[in-house]
Amino acid sequence: SEDLAVTPEGEVKNIETGETVTDATLVGTQDQQPDPLAKTNGESFIPVSAEDVKNAVADANVQLSKFEGNEYGAHWGTHNNTKAFFDYQNNLFVQQAKGVIDVSEWQGDIDWAKAKADGVEGVIIRLGYGWGNNADRKAQRNISECKRFGIPFGIYWYSYADTPSIAKEEGAGVVAKLKRFGVRASDLAYPVYYDLEKWTWKGHQPPTDPNVYNDIVNNWYGALQSAGYKNLGVYSYTSYLQGPLKHADIYAKTTWVAQYGARMGFDSFPTNSRGWQYTSSGKVGGIRGNVDMNAFGNKEYVDKNNSNNATSYEVKGDMGVEWRSIGAEKSVIGKPIANEVCDWTQGRVNCYQNFENGAISWTPSTGAHYTTGTIRKEWARRNYEHGVLGYPIEDEKKLSNDWKYQRFQNGDIWSHGTKESRIVLYNLRDSFYKNGGYSSLGGPVADEENMGR
Repeated sequence: SEDLAVTPEGEVKNIETGETVTDATLVGTQDQQPDPLAKTNGESFIPVSAEDVKNAVADANVQLSKFEGNEYGAHWGTHNNTKAFFDYQNNLFVQQAKGVIDVSEWQGDIDWAKAKADGVEGVIIRLGYGWGNNADRKAQRNISECKRFGIPFGIYWYSYADTPSIAKEEGAGVVAKLKRFGVRASDLAYPVYYDLEKWTWKGHQPPTDPNVYNDIVNNWYGALQSAGYKNLGVYSYTSYLQGPLKHADIYAKTTWVAQYGARMGFDSFPTNSRGWQYTSSGKVGGIRGNVDMNAFGNKEYVDKNNSNNATSYEVKGDMGVEWRSIGAEKSVIGKPIANEVCDWTQGRVNCYQNFENGAISWTPSTGAHYTTGTIRKEWARRNYEHGVLGYPIEDEKKLSNDWKYQRFQNGDIWSHGTKESRIVLYNLRDSFYKNGGYSSLGGPVADEENMGR
C-alpha cells in the first residue's frame, strides 16, 4: 500500500508517521473482519517485504516508478493463431487466451456494455469476505449484468479463516449467497475461487502451517461441493504459495495466481487451463479508476476435434467439472482412458468414466465423485454400486495418521495405509458420527459383526 505497512506482529502502521492504525474500517475489530481492499482504496496488491524491495532495486540498479499496467514486459500476442499471453522473455503462459477482469464494490456501478465493447471477455466477481458479513455491495448487480450481457463470469471469496471450522462457515456463507443471488453451478464459466492471502485483522493472526491451510481449504471445498458447486479453485500470489500454502493438495487446486512482474513465478499449475493476474492498474471502458487484469487460457493447445490421443476422451458435464476440480490430468485419477458410459433408462439414470487410476461415477441425486486406490478396491470387492454401499456421495477425504474415508449412499469405506480397508454401514455409521466420529473414536479397525435379531 502507498500509505500503510504491516509489522511481523500483524500491526498496520502509517508509513509516514509510524503510528499504529486503529481505524476499524482498515483493521477491523476483535469480532469483525475489515474489508481487505479498504487499505488500498480498492486495488489488489501483493504483499512484499521492504527488505525484498530494497534488495531487488539494488541488484537491478533501477529507479522506482509508479506501477502502471505491467511495465515489466509481460504482454499479449498470438500463438497457434490464437490470442496468447507471454512473459517478458516471450515465454508462453497461455494460448487460446481471454482478457478477464476481477471486480468488487470498489469499482462502483460498472457500465458493462462499455466494458464488454472494450474487450472484456470474462469477469471474476467478488462475492464477499470472511464469515458473518454481508455480500459485496455490488455482487448482485455485477452478476445480473454479466448474465444480461452474456459475459462469462466466475466468483471469488476472500478468506479470513484461521481454523477449518471457520472455513466451513465461510463455505456455507458462499453457498447461501450464491443461491440468494440465483447463481447455479451451470452459470459459472469460471470457478468459484477461494482467495487465500496473508490477511491483517485486529486481534487475529493468519495460519502459517501448510497442513492447517490444507484442512481449511478442504473444509471450504466440502461446503461448496456438497451444495453442488464443483467448479472450484484456489487463488493466491506466488510468495504465499511458496510459504504458508506450500502443500501438494493446495497446489492441486491452484489455477489462478497473482504475479505483478516480468514472469509467472508459480510453476505448479495442476491443469492445462490457468489464469495470471498480471496487474492491478488496468484501464477498461465503463470502469472508473483502476481494475485488476488477468490472462486466462490453456498452456497446451486444446483441439476439440482431435481424436488421435488420450485427450480425445472428452470428460463432459458434471463429471468434467469434478475432474477439473481435483486437478484434471494431474489429479490422483489421471487421464481418461475411455469415453463415458451412461444408462438413460428411466429410473436408472447414471454415468461413469474410467481413468488411469480410478473412475468418476455420476447420478442425478448423488452428483459426480471419483473413486481410487484402496477405497475403490474395497468398493469393487463389494460389487460397486450394485452392492450394499451404492454410489459415492462425496469425494475421498484424508485425515491424520494415513487414514482416509469416503461416504457412499448406504455406508462409508475407510482405509488405513494402502492395504487395510473397512466399511461402516447404516445405523452404525450414524452413531459413529453422532458420538464424535474419527476425532473421538479413531478409525474402524474391524468390520461390523451381526449379533442376530
